[in-house]
Amino acid sequence: MNAKHIITGVSETDFSGYPDCRDAFIKSLNVSINLSMDQQFVIHTPLMWLDKEETWKLADELNVLDYIRNKTLTCYEGVIGDGCGVCPACKLRKNGLEKYLMTLKGGEA
Repeated sequence: MNAKHIITGVSETDFSGYPDCRDAFIKSLNVSINLSMDQQFVIHTPLMWLDKEETWKLADELNVLDYIRNKTLTCYEGVIGDGCGVCPACKLRKNGLEKYLMTLKGGEA
């Protein structure tokens, strides 16, 4: 592939108990994997300091809200889109989306 950049949607802001979403882990992972590879690459975490509501807002601003909502994976049970609805990651995703949609309607989050 010759990939030089890897982009992941992890976020430490809405930390739900998964240590692999922490900034320190991702930075450490980037260094460790680069030490073991012949080529260098960078892991990017553009959502690291955004909460879920801000993430949905960004998706909407980029005109990819429906794509992100239906085609991406947050669920630790592997269910694409709205997920299982039970795991902490799914609950955070749903709550963030509801807050964002409420702000669009002019309501309070």
